[in-house]
Amino acid sequence: MYIDKSHHLCSVVALVIIAGFLAVVAPREAAAKERGLSDDWRFFKGDVSGAERTDFDDRKWKTVTVPHDWSIMDRAGTKSPFTPEAESGQDSGYLPGGTGWYRRQFILTEEEAAKNVRLNFGAVYMDADIWVNGRHLASHHYGYTAFTVDLTNKVRAGGNVVAVRARHEDPSSRWYAGSGIIQPVALEILNCVHIDPDSVFVTTPVATEKVGKVKVSAQVNHCGTDPRQALLSSRILDGSGAVVASTRAEKRRLSGKPSPWELSVSIENPSLWSLEKPNLYTLVQEVQVDGRVVDERRTRFGIRSITVDAKNGLRLNDRSIVLKGGNIHHDNYMIGAAGFPDADARKVLLMKQAGYNAIRNAHNPASKATLNAADELGMLVINEAFDSWNKHKRAKDYSRFFATDWKADIDSMVISGRNHPSVLFWSIGNEIPEQGTPLGVETAEALTERVRELDPTRPVTQAVSIDPPESAGQYAAIDVAGYNYRSHLFESDHTDYPDRVMYSSESLPKNAFKVWQTVEDMPWVIGDFVWTSVDYLGEAGIGWMGYSQDWQKLGPYPWHLAYCGEIDATGRKRPAAYYREVLWKSALNPISAFVQQPEGTADLPDRHYFKIEPPHLDWSLEDVHPSWTWPGQENKPLTVFVYSEHPEVELFLNGESLGRKAVGEASEYKATYTVPYQPGLLKAVGYNQEREAGSWVLRTAGSPAAAKVYADRHRLQANGLDLAYVSVELTDQNGTPIYARSDDRFVDIQVEGPAELIGVGNGNPMDASSFQSGRKKTFHGRVVAVVRAGTEPGQVTVRVAVEGQPEQQQVLHVTSVDYR
Repeated sequence: MYIDKSHHLCSVVALVIIAGFLAVVAPREAAAKERGLSDDWRFFKGDVSGAERTDFDDRKWKTVTVPHDWSIMDRAGTKSPFTPEAESGQDSGYLPGGTGWYRRQFILTEEEAAKNVRLNFGAVYMDADIWVNGRHLASHHYGYTAFTVDLTNKVRAGGNVVAVRARHEDPSSRWYAGSGIIQPVALEILNCVHIDPDSVFVTTPVATEKVGKVKVSAQVNHCGTDPRQALLSSRILDGSGAVVASTRAEKRRLSGKPSPWELSVSIENPSLWSLEKPNLYTLVQEVQVDGRVVDERRTRFGIRSITVDAKNGLRLNDRSIVLKGGNIHHDNYMIGAAGFPDADARKVLLMKQAGYNAIRNAHNPASKATLNAADELGMLVINEAFDSWNKHKRAKDYSRFFATDWKADIDSMVISGRNHPSVLFWSIGNEIPEQGTPLGVETAEALTERVRELDPTRPVTQAVSIDPPESAGQYAAIDVAGYNYRSHLFESDHTDYPDRVMYSSESLPKNAFKVWQTVEDMPWVIGDFVWTSVDYLGEAGIGWMGYSQDWQKLGPYPWHLAYCGEIDATGRKRPAAYYREVLWKSALNPISAFVQQPEGTADLPDRHYFKIEPPHLDWSLEDVHPSWTWPGQENKPLTVFVYSEHPEVELFLNGESLGRKAVGEASEYKATYTVPYQPGLLKAVGYNQEREAGSWVLRTAGSPAAAKVYADRHRLQANGLDLAYVSVELTDQNGTPIYARSDDRFVDIQVEGPAELIGVGNGNPMDASSFQSGRKKTFHGRVVAVVRAGTEPGQVTVRVAVEGQPEQQQVLHVTSVDYR
C-alpha cells in the first residue's frame, strides 16, 4: 500500500533530517526512488471502449492533476456541479457519481524497468480497475484505502501507459464521497534487494522520560535466485538530525525468500511524543550488497505510551488525558474529495487551533496527509475502517465487496497507519446494520483478530448505536466502547460492566455541556467526539434541520452542506466552537458573545423545516451569530448569549451596563440577556475575583467599504500539489467585519503565473454556483479560494476584485523542488 513520506508540515525539520542522511560512507546505487505522478493525467467523464489500450487516442481528453474529483466539477453546459436529479440526492449533496477514465504515460530507463516497480495509489473512489500497457493488473473496490499495483517485469524501457477506470455507482454512500483518483499517486522503484516497504513496524514498548525502548521489525526481499550477502544496519535520528541510536551492521545471506529483520535499541532521556510536544524521530534502515548501499528506508515515528482502563481512564506517557474530539469526513469542500496533502493537513491544523486534541476519521481510513499532520501537530486519531459490513445502508455501498475484500482493506489501514504516533485506536466500524446480532458479533471478532495480528499495541474500538442488552455482545468483541448519541447510558452501563472503557464517539453540538459533564465526572468515560468538528458536503442540512420523522428526509435542493460543523466549510469557527472551548477551559479568550437570529430575518430556511418531534434529532446549538448588525430590528428585543469561563460576566450596550450575571456549571457556562437592539457597540466583560479578566466586542457594521485579502502561505513548491488558501473578508470603512447577508458582494478571482485556481467557496449551504469559475458571492462577508502550484517555478499573482471596490493582489512564489 501507498506510504507517503514526502509531504510534512514541518518542512524545515524535514530538510534538517535529510541533510543528516548525506554523510554515508558506503558508495550508493540508485536506491529506492519515489516519483510523484500528480500532473499530466488525461481524463474522460463517462465510459469508453478500448481506453485501456496503449494506442488509444486520448488527445481530446481533458488534462487534469490528481488528486482529482470529477463530481465537484461543473457539469457539461452548466456553471454548477449540482443537480436535483443526482441519484443520491440529499446524501451526496445533489452531486452525481458515474464512471470516469484516467490515462497517463510514464517513462522508465532501461535500468529502472529492470527493477522492482510499484504503482502506489492513495485512494480511488471507487470500484477501480488498473491497466498498464494494455494489461489488466488490478481491481480495487473500496474507495478509501491505499493499494499498490506490482509492475515488476510488466513495464518496459521508454514509454509506459497506465489506465484507470473508476466506477462510482450511486447510491454508494450516506455522505458526499467524490469520484475518481482522490488521493496522490506515486511510482516507487526498488532494487532487487530491498526492504519490503509494507513490512516496517516500529513500536516503543518502553517510553519514559529516562529511557525509550524502540523495537523494529521488517523484512528484506531479494528478487533473484542467486544467494547474496547483505549488510543490514539502522540508525535513529532525532528532530535535529543527530544520531541518537544505531545498530552494528549485521551480515545476512539472502535467497529468494523474504528475510525477517528485527532489532531493539534504547534511547536515553528521549523526547517523548505528546499533545503539547509532538517530538518525532526518524528510523533509517540501510542495506548494503557488495559494499554498495542498495536500499535505504526512512520511517518517522514517535516515542510514547498509551494505556487505558476503566479506573484510570486514558493515559498518554503515564499522564491522564481526555479526548476533546471531533469527527471529520474526507471531503475538502470547494475542491471536493480531492485529497491534496495541504488540504487534508489544513483540517487538522484548524481543529488544533480550535482546541481539539483528537480526530475520529469517519467513517473510513485517514489519508496519509491527515496522519502526518496529526503526528506533527500533536493530535490523536481514531482511524476507522468501515461504515457497513455484510449488510448495506445504501444499495451500491461497500457491503457489495465486504466478504471478499475486508481483510485486504483492514491490512491497508493498519499497515499504512501503524507507525504514526497519532493513531490511538483502530475502529472497525460505525453504526453497522447487523450490530448486536450473531452475524455482527462474529464479524467484529474476525475484524478485531486481524487488527491485533497486524498491530497488537493499540486497542480496537467500534462506534455502536444500539442499546443494551443487544449492545453487550458487540462491545465484548472489542477493547474500547464507542457510544453514538448514547451518553445517557454511561452510568448504568458502568454499573453492569464496570471494566468497560467508554467514550462518546458521536454527540450533538446542542448537547455539548451535558456530554462533557460525563467526561469530567466519570473516569471510565475517556472523551467526546462531536458530530462534527468541520462542516462537510452531503447529508444535506442535517445540522440545521435535523432528520425528519422517517429518518430519511434531509435538506431539499439546492442544500448541499451538512451545516453541522463547529468549524464552517471555509475554515471559520462558528459559535459552537467558541462555546466548546469554554467547556474545555482551553480558550485563548475565555469569553465570547453571540446574538440569536431574530424571527423573520433568517437567510436560510426555518431551522424547524421539519417538525421537531420524536424521533427527530435537532442537531445544532442555538442559532446565534457574531454580529451586532440587525437593520430593521431597532428597539426590538434580541437575545444575546455570553459564553464564559469567568465566574461573572457583564454586558454593555453603548457603554451602558445591562447587568452582571453569575456564570458556571449551574448556568452551563452561559449567561443570557434580552437586549433592545440599538446600533453601536455591544461589549461582554468577564470578571474573576472582581477584576476584569477578559472581554468580547461586537460592533454594528456600516456598508461594505473594503476587503481584507490574505493568503495562508506565500511560498509553494513546484510539485503540482502545494496549495495556498486565499481568504477575502469584507469590512466597513472602520475595519468592522461585514456579516449581514444583505451586504454580501460578488468576488472575482483570477490567477496568473505557474499556478491554478482550483476552487472558491463561501460556506453557504444553499449556493449551488460553480466552485471553479472564480466568481462567488460572499456568505456572511467571506469567501476562500484555493490556489494550486504547478510544476514550474515562478511568480504567481492572485487578482481579487470585490464588487464595487478596487482590485487587490496577492503575490505567491512557486519555487523549484529540492530533491536533495
